[in-house]
Amino acid sequence: MKRIAALILGCLAGLAGPARACVDPGGIGGTGVDGGGIGGTGLRVETDVGILGVVSAFASICVNGVEVHYDAATPVSLNGEPASPAQLALGQVVLVRATGSGMQARARSIDIVASAVGPVAALDAGRGVLEIQGRAVRVQPATVLGEGVASMAAVRPGQTLRVSGLAAADGSIVATRIDAAPDAKPIVVARAPDLGPGRFVVQGYVSDVQPESVRVGGMAFQASPDISRELQRDRLVRMVGRTEGERRIVERADLLARPLDIRPERRVQPERRMRDGDDRGGGRSGRGDRTDRSDRSDRGDRTERPQRDDRPERIDRSGSNSGRR
Repeated sequence: MKRIAALILGCLAGLAGPARACVDPGGIGGTGVDGGGIGGTGLRVETDVGILGVVSAFASICVNGVEVHYDAATPVSLNGEPASPAQLALGQVVLVRATGSGMQARARSIDIVASAVGPVAALDAGRGVLEIQGRAVRVQPATVLGEGVASMAAVRPGQTLRVSGLAAADGSIVATRIDAAPDAKPIVVARAPDLGPGRFVVQGYVSDVQPESVRVGGMAFQASPDISRELQRDRLVRMVGRTEGERRIVERADLLARPLDIRPERRVQPERRMRDGDDRGGGRSGRGDRTDRSDRSDRGDRTERPQRDDRPERIDRSGSNSGRR
């Protein structure tokens, strides 16, 4: 766990000083500091949070703009099989279950989620498209080429690769990291991950959107019309919210440009509006509530303007992280 600095460069400050992996110069933000707590994830009192997204930096690990501390004793798995914290790497998709309070969170477990592992059945290097286990894999300029993959031109049919990525609306995988995996057994991940109870922060591509619901990464979420009307199929989003029983309720959606870029292009939240018969105003819809929308007739399709707190969230400053692969 000693090889982080050379790969992360400016994203990682010295362990004796403030951890900077999830922080843009100037302050904190990414998932939103709101009202004295961690507004984006809602970590005001001790609570569970499930985080699904791409590792974009280390110290500890930065996932979806949330910095989560882990150490050598943290259980780490690779598609459910025992693994080591040393196997965590930039560009991997991970499911983190953490416990947070105030401005701190600590991982209880980390599962590295490879979307497909197997031999390359077809290859179009010019278009940046592979076929593995019957799934199309789209390689982008920002895709991290890891162990044993010097370049796309070096990939050969029959070579066994491990692909981390996010599922697009058409079922293809938008690769965030590709590693050679000559000894790995072939797999394709088709089951939606279990985020667990409490809060969630989920990154992925929209596969379906309805007036009060949205599907991302094979999971269904409840969303207010204020949010869902701003989302489109195949749009990359980061959604923040809470789980109530069987329902996952979206409280905010950040529109992202690229999987490894955690800074939101735009933030979508339920709009503040006057409730009928409430002269105090300040009512907020979208947190599981349905509000009369007739008072919006003179507003048109106004969307939330980007807020200033669009930099990633700083959660844990207490521990040290000395490794990655």
